Amino acid sequence: MSAIETIEVASREAIYRGVRNVRGDRFVGIRYAEPPVGPLRFKAPVPHEGRGMVDASRYGFAPPQHVRPMPAWAPRGDGFETGEDCLNLNVFTPAADGKRRPVIVHAFGGGFQGGAAHGTFHDEAGLAKRGDVVLVRPNMRVGALGFLHLGEAFGPDYAATNRGMLDFVAALRWVQGNIGAFGGDPQNVTLVGMSSGSFTIAALFGVDGVAELYRRVWLMSGPASRIIAHDTAAALAADFLARVGVAAGDRAALEQLPVETILAAQDKVLAVHLGERNAPGGRTFGIVLDEVSLQRHPLDGLASGRFADHQIVVGWARDEARMWYAFGMMPEVGSRQTLLASIARFYPSDAEARLQALEAEFPGLNFTRYEEIFLSRAIYRDPAFRTVATHTQHGGKGYSYEFSWVPKFENGRLGAAHGFDEPFVFNSLDRVPLTEGDPKARQLAEDMSNALVRFAKDGSALPWPTGISTWRDFA
Repeated sequence: MSAIETIEVASREAIYRGVRNVRGDRFVGIRYAEPPVGPLRFKAPVPHEGRGMVDASRYGFAPPQHVRPMPAWAPRGDGFETGEDCLNLNVFTPAADGKRRPVIVHAFGGGFQGGAAHGTFHDEAGLAKRGDVVLVRPNMRVGALGFLHLGEAFGPDYAATNRGMLDFVAALRWVQGNIGAFGGDPQNVTLVGMSSGSFTIAALFGVDGVAELYRRVWLMSGPASRIIAHDTAAALAADFLARVGVAAGDRAALEQLPVETILAAQDKVLAVHLGERNAPGGRTFGIVLDEVSLQRHPLDGLASGRFADHQIVVGWARDEARMWYAFGMMPEVGSRQTLLASIARFYPSDAEARLQALEAEFPGLNFTRYEEIFLSRAIYRDPAFRTVATHTQHGGKGYSYEFSWVPKFENGRLGAAHGFDEPFVFNSLDRVPLTEGDPKARQLAEDMSNALVRFAKDGSALPWPTGISTWRDFA
C-alpha cells in the first residue's frame, strides 16, 4: 500500500471518498445538515442526506469565531478555517471494514464562543487505532449563531434557542444512520465533551427523543448545570439586537447581518468575569431552558430515571478557575467585601458562612486565592457531584474523578487547571508543551486514555495511579 491512498465507502445513498494510510481511514468534512445560512440562519438544523459521490478528503469550516492568540505553553494544532457553512463532521476509523467497533463522538470546548472539530491538538487517528474505536468529531454552531435566544423577538420559528446543541444531535442522528459503514457500532456510542462541549452533552439529559442515540457520556468540566433561565436569555438577546440595530421581527436584517458584526456584538454583551458568567442570571451564552429544544433541566431528566441504563463519567480539574487568572482575565480581589460579593452571586443567603468554611479549610490565603478555589468548586466540582449523585440515586451507574496533575511550568503556577485533563483522556500529548520532560505525564495519559476506551467498550472504568488523580465509583 502506498503511504496515502483514497478509499470509498458506500452508506445509504452516498459513496464517501476518504483517505487511507498506515494509521487508518479518515473521512472528513462530511455535511450532516444543510448550510445554516440565509433563511436557515438562527434556525434549528435541517438534516442533510448525502447522495452520490461525496468528497470526504478535505476538512470543512469550523464555526465563526474570533480565534484568539494562545500562550506558547498552551496545546496547539494546525489551525482551521471558519465559515457559517460549518455543519460537518470528521470520522477516524482503524478501517472502514464493517466491523462493529465502539464509537466515540467528541464535542469540542470553547466557552460556547469558539472551538473546532479539527486543526486542534487531538491525535484522532492515534486514539482510533490504539483503542480500536471509531472517533467522530462534529463541528457545530457557537456564540450568538448557536445560542442567542430569539423566540420573543422573532416568534415561534426561532423558539429553539439551543441550535448548537441541536446541531450536535443532528450529527448523532447521522452517526446512527451511517457509522456502521465506517466500522462502527451505532448501538454503542459514547459521547465525550470538554467544557462547553461537555455542558452541551450533559444538557441532553433534558431533551426528549435522544436517549437511544448514545449509551454513555464522559464529561470533562461541564456537568448538568449552568442552565440559563428564559428571562436571562431574553434580556441578553434584547441587548444584542439593540447593539446590532435589528428590530424585533425584521428577519431580513437578521439574515443579512455580517458575521463580523455578530462576533463583535456578542463580545460586548457577554460578561468577562468567570463568576458573573456562570452564576444565575449571568450574561453568557450556553444552554437555555427554552422548553422547546430543552424540555426540562437535565438534572430533572436524570432524576426521572429515563437515563438509568446509561453510564456516565464526570470529571473536573482541581484548580479549574486558575486558568482565567493565569490569562489575566480575572482581576485581583482587593477586599473581603469584594470576595463576599463574588460568593453571593451563587449563594446570596450564606456567603459569609461559605467564606468562613474556606478560611478554615485553607487558612492564610489571600482574597484572590479564596475566590479561585470557590469558583473552581461552585462552577465545576460541586455540580459534577450533583450530576453523578442524581444519576446513581435514580438507577444509573456513574464514576467521578478529580484531575490533579500539575505541570512543572513556572514552578507549577498554573495548577491543575481547566482543560488540562483532555489531552490525557485522548492521549494526545505530542502537541502539549506543558507535558514535556515529565515521564509521569505519559503514563497518566496512557492510563486515562485506556480508561476511556474501556468505558466506551462496555461501560466499565478503572482507577489510575493515586497521587495524580482521584477516582470514585458511584455504582
